[in-house]
Amino acid sequence: MSQNSKIQAKNYAAWEELKKRYPDRLCLDTEVIYALPVDFINALNKHLPGLWTKDDLLFEYDLNEIAGMGLFLKQPFWYPLLKEYFPPSNDVSRRFQAEQTRISHDLRLTIEAVMRGHGCSELMIKKYFKEEEKYKLQAQERQRGYAGWLVTDPGFQLSKAGFIGEWWEQIQERGEFPDVPPMNMLRDSTPIPKNQRRFYADYTQFYYDWSLEKLATPHLPEPMHSNPVGASQYSEEVYGAAGLALFIPWYLLADQNLKLHDIANHHLMYGHKKHLQGWIGKKSQEEDKLGHNRYSIMLKMFVFQECGLYPRYKERLNGKVGKINEAFTEFLEGTELDALELGKKLQSTQKTRQKYKGRLKKCREAVEN
Repeated sequence: MSQNSKIQAKNYAAWEELKKRYPDRLCLDTEVIYALPVDFINALNKHLPGLWTKDDLLFEYDLNEIAGMGLFLKQPFWYPLLKEYFPPSNDVSRRFQAEQTRISHDLRLTIEAVMRGHGCSELMIKKYFKEEEKYKLQAQERQRGYAGWLVTDPGFQLSKAGFIGEWWEQIQERGEFPDVPPMNMLRDSTPIPKNQRRFYADYTQFYYDWSLEKLATPHLPEPMHSNPVGASQYSEEVYGAAGLALFIPWYLLADQNLKLHDIANHHLMYGHKKHLQGWIGKKSQEEDKLGHNRYSIMLKMFVFQECGLYPRYKERLNGKVGKINEAFTEFLEGTELDALELGKKLQSTQKTRQKYKGRLKKCREAVEN
């Protein structure tokens, strides 16, 4: 059976600990609860000093410490695009990160040995890894921006609502959303049971359509990662359906006029990715102004405000948008700002929020109609 079809053992320890400490917190009984980053909690407490009771504030800190990013179906979930705001929440997450670090270290040692074997100097090796890191960071920035575009795109929200509505019972039974199939060498080769084949076909098609690794929660799409200068962990089946795979013989590099976007646009002439045109094409004047950095901020607004803050304290936040913007601006900057600095930075937050709210309104209308 594909490892994506297996039902994993449930881990309710974090939920049970929080429920023991806060038995009357109804939010702990919802399908998903999102924690707030500590720095955002502190900024809100500074700019909205009357927002929380002492018990509320303690709950927010405990939720962050015990559950990490939050709980989905009473289990901690992990969303790598926002990992800088949360420590790993449990032993599984910590072991996963430690294993990823070990694999990266071993791979680096292998590459260094190969480069030395080809006569590369230590300076050249250092330059290689410096450039590799630059390419990875560029890809990650766009991955985060794409996620921000998805959570505010009506077409994606409509497609996601249809998928979840069809398969919610299966997802609840699993306790989590499945992942995109990994490369064949990492995949469990046992055939998928007949009673799960339609589920497998539907979720892989949904993921491929939107270039997703998985859904971390019903609200959070996790785009497939891209490593422009390294090996892909995805199988040919995956990157052939969810992206563009190119084979470029070395001799073609002599032609400086060969452009990646020209080749990609040729493939897009099939018309099979029209639903991504708002991200890929950005033909409208509005979309041209919203680069990946702006969408990245929208992602954080969506997760930390729309999913985290408002569901728990909506009534107390009426008429407080200005103060929320101030707190969020200071949180994004990662440091306390004086009044002059805050005023300058605040304008950008306000403009982003205005665009963000307009896009969310279109999403709600698309799903409700």
